Amino acid sequence: MTRFSNPGDPGFKEAADLLEEGIRSEAYTAAALLAGRGDDIAWETTAGFARPDSLFDIASVTKPLTAALFFILCQEGSLSPDGLVSTILPFASPDPRTREIRFIHLLSHTSGLPAWLPLYKKLMEEERMAGTMLHGTSEGYDMILSEVLSLPLESDPASAWEYSDLGYMILGRAIEAAGFRSLDRLLEKLLIRPLGMTDTGYLPCAPRDQDYAPRVIPTGWSEERQREKAGEVDDENAAAMGGVAGHAGVFSTTGDLFLFARELLRALRGEGRVLAKASATAMATRVPAPPGCPRTAGFDTPTAGKDGPSQAGALAPKDAIGHLGYTGCSLWIDPASEITVILLTNRVVHGSGNRKLSELRPRIHDAVWKGMGLSL
Repeated sequence: MTRFSNPGDPGFKEAADLLEEGIRSEAYTAAALLAGRGDDIAWETTAGFARPDSLFDIASVTKPLTAALFFILCQEGSLSPDGLVSTILPFASPDPRTREIRFIHLLSHTSGLPAWLPLYKKLMEEERMAGTMLHGTSEGYDMILSEVLSLPLESDPASAWEYSDLGYMILGRAIEAAGFRSLDRLLEKLLIRPLGMTDTGYLPCAPRDQDYAPRVIPTGWSEERQREKAGEVDDENAAAMGGVAGHAGVFSTTGDLFLFARELLRALRGEGRVLAKASATAMATRVPAPPGCPRTAGFDTPTAGKDGPSQAGALAPKDAIGHLGYTGCSLWIDPASEITVILLTNRVVHGSGNRKLSELRPRIHDAVWKGMGLSL
C-alpha cells in the first residue's frame, strides 16, 4: 500500500476545513478522514485530538466485517447465503416464519426481525433477581441471544427491509457455531491477520493489549455502566454481551479499514487474498428481494433520507456501497472508480442525541468525492 497522503493538498482543502468545522461546532472531539483509489491512499488528515493511528469504536461498521467473515466460511463450505438459519441455531420463537429465515436475509436486513431492543435492560433485571453478575459474561451473551431467537417477526422474510442489529447478533452467533471459535478469534484468524489489519479487533484494552489504551478515542459517559467509555464498546447490547458481537464491537483505524476496502476491490477483480470474486460480488450487489431494497449482503447503498441527501453525499456514485456506525463512523466504496472514503469520529462523546454530524457528513463526503475528481 502506497501512501500519497498530503494533509495540505489544495484539492482537499474544503474537506479538511469541514472536518475542523466539526470540532468547532461540537459534532465530535476527534475525527480521521481518508480517501483512497485502488490500492493506494490518496489523502488523509485528522482533526481534534485524533491521530492517523487513533483507534475508533466503529460501531455498526462492524457489520461489513461480519459479513466478510461469513463469506469466508461460505468459501470453506461451512455456511451458505441460501442456508436456513434454523439448521445452525434453534429458534424458540412461537412465530413459524422464523424457520424461513435464510442467512441472506440476515445479511441484507430483510429477515423481518425488529430493528433494535434494549436487551441489556432485561439482562440487568435478571441480574437483580438472580443476585449475580451477568453483564459482560458468557452467560449474559447466551441469555441475550436466547431472547433474540425467541422473538416473533414483524414481517415475512424477504417481504420488506428493516435495518436490524438483532439479525446481525444472530449472524455473529451462527458464524461462531459454524467456525467452532469465538467471533473475535475467527475475525483475527480469517480476516485481520491475512490482511495485515494489525490495529483492528474487539476489546482493544484487554490486558494483553494495554499498549493500545492511549490511542483509543473515548465515546463518552454511560449511564448504565456509570463510567466513561474508553476502550470498551459504546453499544449497550454489545457491552452486555461481553464486547464481542456480530452487530458492533470492533475498533479500528482509517488505515486498517482501507486495507479491508482494498481487499474487497481486489476481490471484485478476482485478485482477493481472502475473499473470492463471488463473495465480493454478493457484498457489492443489491439483493433482488424485496424489490427496491437498497441493501446488499453486508452493505447499504446511497439512499436519500426524508431530511436530505444520503449521508454518503449528493455526489456519491449510485452503485457505491457503504455503512454507517452509530458512534459517527462511515465507510464508502465505489467499485467502478475504486474510490474509498473513510470517516471516523466520536460524535456520541457529546451525547447520543448529538445529530450535528448528520448535517455535516454529507458535505464532508461531497468535498472528498470532488477532491477525488467526481462531480454531478
